[in-house]
Parts: sequence; C-alpha cells; structure tokens
Amino acid sequence: MAALVVELKLLVSAQAVTIADQAERIGELERQIASDSHNSSKPPSSDGLGKKPAPKSLRRRTGRKPGRAKGDPGGWLEQVTDPDVIVDHHPAVCGGCGAGLAEAKSWGFSARQVFDLPEIAPEVTEHRLHRAVCGCGHITSATAPEQVVAHAVYGPGVRAGICYLSAYQHLPAKRLAEAMEALFGLPISTGTVMSVLARAHEGLAGFEERVKEHLAAAPVAHADESGVRVAGKLHWLHVMCTHLVTFYGIHTGRGRSAMDDFGILPAFAGTLVTDALASYTVYGRDQALCGAHVLRELIAVTEETRRDTVWAQAMTDVLTEAKDAVADALTAGQNTLAPDILQGFQDRYRQAALCGIAANPHSGTGPKPKARALAERLRDRTEEYQRYMVDFSVPFDNNQAERDLRMVKAQQKISGSWRTLTGARRFARIRSYISTVRKHGIKPLTALRELFAGRPWMLPATS
Repeated sequence: MAALVVELKLLVSAQAVTIADQAERIGELERQIASDSHNSSKPPSSDGLGKKPAPKSLRRRTGRKPGRAKGDPGGWLEQVTDPDVIVDHHPAVCGGCGAGLAEAKSWGFSARQVFDLPEIAPEVTEHRLHRAVCGCGHITSATAPEQVVAHAVYGPGVRAGICYLSAYQHLPAKRLAEAMEALFGLPISTGTVMSVLARAHEGLAGFEERVKEHLAAAPVAHADESGVRVAGKLHWLHVMCTHLVTFYGIHTGRGRSAMDDFGILPAFAGTLVTDALASYTVYGRDQALCGAHVLRELIAVTEETRRDTVWAQAMTDVLTEAKDAVADALTAGQNTLAPDILQGFQDRYRQAALCGIAANPHSGTGPKPKARALAERLRDRTEEYQRYMVDFSVPFDNNQAERDLRMVKAQQKISGSWRTLTGARRFARIRSYISTVRKHGIKPLTALRELFAGRPWMLPATS
C-alpha cells in the first residue's frame, strides 16, 4: 500500500504539471483566436466576416457631432463658368393658355450642367524625318526625337497610364492590357506592360538614390515592414518614410541584413519611429516606439479575464491622456509640456508598468506570460515609449509608415503575389515615386508622363 501511495503521488504530480502546461497552451490558443485588428497588429483585412461589430476604439470622445465639421465647406459637383457645349431648350407652348411661344420674348434661363467623359481615342502623332540632298551629293536625314525609337511607339501618356494602373491601382498585367484596350482603344500586350515597367524602374534609379539621401538626413523618420510572397517564397516589403518622402524595398530578410543592404538606416542619425522589432534598435540617434501598437497590446490584456488587468487600463489611460495633452499644447503654440504635468505622466507610467510586472509573476522557467513580457518592455524601454511626451517633433504613433504599407494588402488582394523578384522590385521603386510625388501635391499621371518624357521629378539635393 505504501508503494502504491508513492506511485499515485508521483502520478498526480506529473498530471499536475501536464494540466498546467495544457492550461497555458489553451490560454495561448484562446488569445490567438481572440486576436484581431483592435487588440493586435493584425490588419483589419484579416478579421474576416466574424470580426467584432463594434470593437473598442482607441479614440477619445471629442464632443463633436458626427458628420461634416462646422465651417468645412464640404465637396460637391459645382457648375463651371465656361462649359464646352451649350444646348438651348425653349418651351414650345405656354403652360397657362397653351398658345405657341415660337415668337415669344425671352425671359432669361436657368442652367443645368452634365459632366461626362467623351469617347476616348488615342491621338497619333506622325514624325516625318525628311531627307535633304547637299550640293556635294550627300543625303542627310532629320534626327528623330529621343523618345521616338521605332516606326510605331507608345508615347509618354500611354506609358504613364500603364505604370499608374500597375503600381498604384494594382492591376495585374493581363487585366491591365484589357483595361487599356477597353478604356482607350489601345491594343497592348502583357509583354509591353512588362517592358514599360522595366523602363520606368531603370529611369528612376537616380530618384531612388535621392530619396535615400533625404531619408538618411531626416530628423524624424518612420520604418516598418510586412511579409509578401515573391516567387512562392516569403519576402519582406520594407518602408522608410516621412510625410514628404517614401522608400519601398523588397528583401528576403526582415531584420538587420535587409536594412543594411538598403543603406538608409546605417547612415540615419535622427529619431526613428518603429514598432518593437529588435532589429531597429541599432539605428538612429534616438528611438521612438509606436504608441498605437502598444495600445492594441494593452487592449488584449484588458480583455484577459483570468488575471488582474487594472494596470493595463491605467497604462492605456496615461498614454492617451499624455497624447491629448501634447496635442493641446501644440494647439496653444507651446513646444513642451509643463514640468509638473510631464512628471505626473511619467510617474503614472512607471507605476502602471511595475504593477503589471507584479500582477504577472514568473517563476523563471518556461515562457513568460505575454502580459508580463509587455509590462517589462514598457518598463525597460520607457524613454522610447515616452519620446512623444518630451519631443513634440516625434509623433505618438507609427501611422505614417503603416499608411504607406497599407497598399501592400490591396496589392495582395487584387493582383496576388509577385512571380519574380525583379517584378517585385520594379513595383517597389515605381510605387516609391508615386507615393513621394503625391506627398508633394503632384498628380501621379503628370509625374509619370514627365518620367517617360525623360524628365523625372526629383527631390532637391540635400546638400
């Protein structure tokens, strides 16, 4: 009996360990199932039809009513003063007595305008290269313009349209060719599409170098990355940007090897706003971690009912209240928070992080609970998370990079992955050009037309 008791105790002890491991695994699986765009870094497109109808918003109430802001003129279709075509309509008979009005005196009119597209047809320009005979008997031919390299070629406008539909509207080559024929009556092959993109990629080499120079010299810049499929394998689309410049790069790696190969971050000495990916920590003079990312992580903690989550709500409150205080200070023309206000936010932040560590004990064996790992990161990287509180030139979040990366999700939905690394890199460079010119208020088609006319739009030199 004694031996049996010992054996049963050992069995119970082993079962307890197994149950604890299974409970941890079940909890992790439940957290994964509950993760969506409102409590993690997953994009909204990954939520699917089963997403929460009203997820908790990170925005604070402003007291404003929904709809157009007071004083905002809004937008609507307005009449023009010089219409292209005027069609007069005269009444035939009187609406009162029924008499004819052919000879009646005009009593003014009211105007209604219809905005429509004319039938679009390609405009063909013929360049005649005349030959002349000199007195010496030599025959000399005129030289063709630089862009006219064959008997029949597509002009800058057509090439610009191909690039725009590919790199900005994400149409795959076959559908793009169909769209060009349907919209403009231009029969274009998929091979032509590929050759136009290759030419654009080559013509933007100097522009890309100028973009890298601007980003390396920027006082504040954003960086992010997202996984993409290229030739059936996982690659990474990297973005580094400011409110005026965008660089996209495709690489097989996500971390430092890719960042070094692009050559921007090794030369960067400003403040880099990122998520918490460790590879970024070696770059820049200062680091700033995205507040929106950590707020989503804190929401995930507050939705965990099996542990004390008061600390997560306290941290959420201090981060958002400090963000609002910075916005109010900027509106008032101030460039710093009052010392006592700043100290109050910092004290509350530190207390919330320490409470989070205390609320999530860890024995030192096995993986740390995610809540504890988050609390420790908030404690250990305090300066990076509080950068926006002390330096108003640094934004609270990394939304600039996230907005510039969002198009990759549209690309994957519309065109799928890239078949070759060459095609992916062409897309990245052309998209960098389009994104940058749009930030400068230039229409993409105008800038692309200039590119194919041999005059690509360029950023000013940094020195």
